[in-house]
Amino acid sequence: MPKKLDIREDHLRILSLFTQGYDREIYVREVCKYLPISRGTVQLDLEYLEAKQVLHSAIKGKTRLFSLQQGDHARDFCILAEVYRRICFEEEKPFVAGVLNRIVPLIEGSGAVFGSHAEGTADEGADLDLFVAGKFRVEEVEKIGKTYGLEIHLTVYPPEVFDRDIHKDPFLREVLRNHVLIKGVEHFVEKAVER
Repeated sequence: MPKKLDIREDHLRILSLFTQGYDREIYVREVCKYLPISRGTVQLDLEYLEAKQVLHSAIKGKTRLFSLQQGDHARDFCILAEVYRRICFEEEKPFVAGVLNRIVPLIEGSGAVFGSHAEGTADEGADLDLFVAGKFRVEEVEKIGKTYGLEIHLTVYPPEVFDRDIHKDPFLREVLRNHVLIKGVEHFVEKAVER
């Protein structure tokens, strides 16, 4: 029987910060600024993730900075963090989640919400920004948007362009920094973790 993993919600919340761009270097107090977790708990959680070879730390000046490691193990933990982020998004925005559940089967490839909904700053009349790396049935999505009274903006990239330019293209870098993955999590994370 495999050894039990001790992954807590705080670990996933902290990892979610690292999945905002996948290239961030974060120090302990910075995590405390974004999340309501005590400094001591953050320190222990970061050290736990470093021991699990998910994070790497380096001292710059007097500050210890943490960043994502490269490799399969870190990728798998990032996938967990992305799924956690999607679950939190669905619980916070059940109406949008219901619309997305109708849209997801129409995506062939990776899909993500970005913009104000992903940031958590969307108001009642905000449009829904969707990014797709792959193919998409645009007419059906527009029909779903009209049915629910929600304006949907689509940005579609061919998969090969997404794979090649994920860290170079300014728009893709913005999607990397601010997204909620709705489909194709493994492929998206695999390409994001590669540098």
